[in-house]
Amino acid sequence: MTGSATRPAGSVHGWVAHLRAGGTTPWLAWTEPSDPDPAPTGRVLPGAQQLELLRRVNLARESSARPRGEGDHERTRLADRVLAAPAAGRGKADLPVVGAASGGFGAQPVDPATVSAHELLRVASTLLADDLVALGPDPVRRGLPRPWRRRFRLVGDPVVTTAAREHLLGRGRPEGGPRPFVVAVGGPLDEMLAHTWTQRCFEHGSRPWADWLRFWRERDQLPARVDLDDSIRRWGGHRPYVRVVTDLDQLPAHLGVRRLPEVRVPGADQAELARRISAVVGLRVPIGERPALMRTLQRRMPDTGVPPVVVPPTEHDWVASSAARTTRALTRAGYPVVGDLADLAPRAAVRPGLSRHGGADDRQVLELAIRMIVDPGWRTGRERKVER
Repeated sequence: MTGSATRPAGSVHGWVAHLRAGGTTPWLAWTEPSDPDPAPTGRVLPGAQQLELLRRVNLARESSARPRGEGDHERTRLADRVLAAPAAGRGKADLPVVGAASGGFGAQPVDPATVSAHELLRVASTLLADDLVALGPDPVRRGLPRPWRRRFRLVGDPVVTTAAREHLLGRGRPEGGPRPFVVAVGGPLDEMLAHTWTQRCFEHGSRPWADWLRFWRERDQLPARVDLDDSIRRWGGHRPYVRVVTDLDQLPAHLGVRRLPEVRVPGADQAELARRISAVVGLRVPIGERPALMRTLQRRMPDTGVPPVVVPPTEHDWVASSAARTTRALTRAGYPVVGDLADLAPRAAVRPGLSRHGGADDRQVLELAIRMIVDPGWRTGRERKVER
């Protein structure tokens, strides 16, 4: 079949039925007889994004072990969900399939196999967001209150402080109280920026990584969580009750515990997929419920080995000047430092496997999304990682 040849409606719907049954044949290679029922799905022909995503989901199912107890009903139900899912966010409307369009208006027909990973992710993120909302947030572990223990307020590196805050809450050590110690967790500024964007993706969402960095660089400002001096002053920290900690090995002692759980920084593909899912979750639930759902996703999302995002070389000069400015402000304030303020200088790390912008490639993100669609382990808890 050529790309411009129009085929009968029955042939097109026959291919859709093939995909619903678990088939993986690309549209331009489809040569089977037409389906006798011209509308087997009971709806208008799905868009090329949905059809190609379903074909890739079927390919992934073929190459992975089938979950125990899964049958034809579950497979068909998943297929129908994929075909009915709208594409979220900015992008193209449902694209007609080349050879199946009869009208002369609207988007140009395309070969589904050529649809970009970005377009497929728009559909996949809708499916995963609906799964997450249906799952609901994990319960928050709260230990028996221990009011006699040291009071604290954590600021600084969001990935580190979020993990520490949850661990301490589980031990009956919530933040706040009378005259708490303000513990400001610092580190290389480029890593803190990456951690801030990553954590935002798992809370309320964010702009794409490169756009987010450009936003702050053009204003020559730091995000509130990264600006340690501003964070300390915002919480009313006074010199005797402030600790700036850049040596993370010493952090537990200044929070009154023997140890803290190991911090796992989400990979660039995980953060980008969470960013896309967060945008859809924000349309499904009230704004106050989104962070708990996204934190549940962060704990349950499978690890693919892709490294976290990094600041690209084009932003290194701005990050270095911002780190020097922060160091001067903390030095003038005279806060006690556990470690060395020189540790705030960026490391300019280079990690292979990321795009030139320091983030994940859309294809890496799509692979993770399809893995989560195919394997329900993240929803059932089979892949869940529990912090202790």
